[in-house]
Amino acid sequence: MTVQRMSIAPEYVSFYVAGRRNVRIPTHMDRRGVLSSKDCILIPAYYWSDGDTNVTFGSISEMTGIRKPDFDGILNTPNNELILFDAIEPEFASAHVPSTKTRIRVWIDHPIEPENVVIAWE
Repeated sequence: MTVQRMSIAPEYVSFYVAGRRNVRIPTHMDRRGVLSSKDCILIPAYYWSDGDTNVTFGSISEMTGIRKPDFDGILNTPNNELILFDAIEPEFASAHVPSTKTRIRVWIDHPIEPENVVIAWE
């Protein structure tokens, strides 16, 4: 599978990674860094009015030169699929994954307003 690269501007300054649609979004008043539950990962984004967030999305086997991740966890992927979406956009990207539980790693370049986000699975 090829690594996908995109620029997004989520209206509510975050976007999500999930293994299925209609999941409960993890939240916290602190709003710093990556938040997660067993079904969804919330990733902060650059304020849409300030510009786009650059997202790289792909298999860890195709990523190179990456430091220790800001988030490393397991996500339920019951349909062997990962979906990137936000409160308004139903899908920025999706990918087929090999298992019903998928290890996800996320790198962000700022804890509240990252301009660059890398999401990798294995």
